[in-house]
Amino acid sequence: MSLFTILLGFSAFFVASCGAFFSVKGIGLLFSGSFYATILMASSLEFGKVMATSFLYRYWNKINKLLKIYLTCAILVLMGITSLGVFGFLSQAFYSTKSDLDSIQSELTLLENKKSSLSSQITSNNERVQTLTDTRKNQENNLTKVLDQSTTTTVNKSGGLFGKDTQEKVIDKKSVELKSKSLEGMQSNISSLESNIEKINNTNTSLLTEINTLDNSIISLNKQITKSDIGTYKFIAKAFNVDIETIVKWFILFIVVVFDPLAVSLVLAYNIASNRKSNDTTVEKIVEVEKIIEKPVEIIKNIYTDYKRGTKKVHNPDLADPNLKCNLD
Repeated sequence: MSLFTILLGFSAFFVASCGAFFSVKGIGLLFSGSFYATILMASSLEFGKVMATSFLYRYWNKINKLLKIYLTCAILVLMGITSLGVFGFLSQAFYSTKSDLDSIQSELTLLENKKSSLSSQITSNNERVQTLTDTRKNQENNLTKVLDQSTTTTVNKSGGLFGKDTQEKVIDKKSVELKSKSLEGMQSNISSLESNIEKINNTNTSLLTEINTLDNSIISLNKQITKSDIGTYKFIAKAFNVDIETIVKWFILFIVVVFDPLAVSLVLAYNIASNRKSNDTTVEKIVEVEKIIEKPVEIIKNIYTDYKRGTKKVHNPDLADPNLKCNLD
């Protein structure tokens, strides 16, 4: 048997075994309630398909028409079953991977929404800080005005019978008290505003730290999506503007269309190659046998002819063939 025939047989066995494994596993998952029984049944059908294919090729001219039709139909139906099993297995594997990817995608969406909410909160806090800052500036301006206010009042002072009336400024106690209270209130408001601004700024700092943590988590999740088994197909789906399920569905269909028909074809090819080698060996043996017996037949013919056509009437009995009859006249 040549090396090519051996490799052909190995490839047929390998492809058929892979197809059988995927098909049997897919059918087993479909009927998971009786998983092992289904595995056994599907395995026997796969083995029977390979043997039926080989049998049909080797004994096509020796079996009746009904058996030919049945086995051919059985092989075609089993090819369809195998293809469906392979499709189910690959689809289950895809959706198992996709469920993990969907989980990551959902987590990524939650993180993105949370980041957006925190960013909105920071924006709102910044606007609040700006408002408080403006209010503080107004309070400071008012404080300056209050400080500039005078607390003195003009009092007319009589000069008596012989003097002139004069005016002099004296401190108004009520004005001093009122100014003091105003200053205390403004300073208290300014301090409160500064405290609120500081608290908001500290809150924004915490929010920015949380956003940075979320960014790191988002980057990590995006890397997981990129490294996932179907990350490439996701980008292909975006390139063709279709959903990833459509891309994977057609990819699986292409595999199914080629897989089991190729396995059956390789089984037939191996049978053809091995059977042709056997026929060539038989022909060579027959030719060698013919060559071996060819010369003795010719020698016998020559002896018979020489003896029959001899001209001598008297001959040596030791040379005569007792089985031959000749005319001595």
